[in-house]
Amino acid sequence: MPRPDPRVPALDGKTNPFADVAARPLPENVVPLADAYDERIADRDRTLWHWFHRIEPEFRLSCVEAERTRRACEAKILAMMFITVADDVAERYGDRATFAELRNVPFEHQHADPTRDDVDGEYVRFQSDLWSQFLELYDAGARADEFADLLRFDLRQALQAVDYSALLAHHPGLASERELWTYDAHNMLVFVFATIDLANAPAFDSTDLSAVRRVVARCQRMARIGNWIATWERELAEGDYSSGVVVRAFETDLLSVDELRAIRTRSSETPIEPIVTKIRESGIEEYFVDRWRSEYTEAAQFIDEIDSVDIGAYLEGFETVFRAQLAKGTSGS
Repeated sequence: MPRPDPRVPALDGKTNPFADVAARPLPENVVPLADAYDERIADRDRTLWHWFHRIEPEFRLSCVEAERTRRACEAKILAMMFITVADDVAERYGDRATFAELRNVPFEHQHADPTRDDVDGEYVRFQSDLWSQFLELYDAGARADEFADLLRFDLRQALQAVDYSALLAHHPGLASERELWTYDAHNMLVFVFATIDLANAPAFDSTDLSAVRRVVARCQRMARIGNWIATWERELAEGDYSSGVVVRAFETDLLSVDELRAIRTRSSETPIEPIVTKIRESGIEEYFVDRWRSEYTEAAQFIDEIDSVDIGAYLEGFETVFRAQLAKGTSGS
């Protein structure tokens, strides 16, 4: 497969390359957890898991052994489901007590107690069941033990990202683009997904690990930018102002703290459409597209430095996903 030109790619945001997302069935090991989610949690539409399953091959590290790709994909879907549940509990519902227990689930030395006061035990029990299935899939990796500490580290960063996002809901003045890059970007789980891939890559050269993670850091920011552009309007309508697009509007004095509070509490009699229009016309989305291009260019510098992973193909995948996110943002969905 030819490597892409390391120069900035042309970005077409008019066509969604994953328009057939619902046509691909979920893997058999994921279906029981998806069914349980629908029965016990049901905060999100099942289409989200189908979407992720459809795009997963695009950002899979090329070093994953062919016969291990299915299990790696299944583990990633469950990891994504886990962080989605945690995010909804912490941010959508503001349930700090339940989130505190959910943070304990992935770590053996921390006990998650579904019976504690003020805790929604059904969420904790579901997450515990989900995590047991995830570990079964992860532990089947040829190098699972080698990268287990790295996986736990990456998970802590992702859970901290959820915690930070929840804090923004209560402290609008806390919002800053710099802290979003430091904390919030980890919510995308790109480091977790890469670590799952490495656990299933017997031929990966460990001397490439540092360079690969430097690429992954940039790709995680690229993924976050795409997510912000695709979802900020919908989230704003739901009272969520944690998107980088909205935070930048706040930091550049396009929005005030009072407007952010009104968005969250929906106490303002002013419709939200004027705020959306103001942001659309401000050039903030274009600013983030330029930032995406910058991250891509920096990541592309590693194409010829890493031998055990095809970095060019990895970046091509993120470009494809970004074009889909741009198309969703353009449609306002």
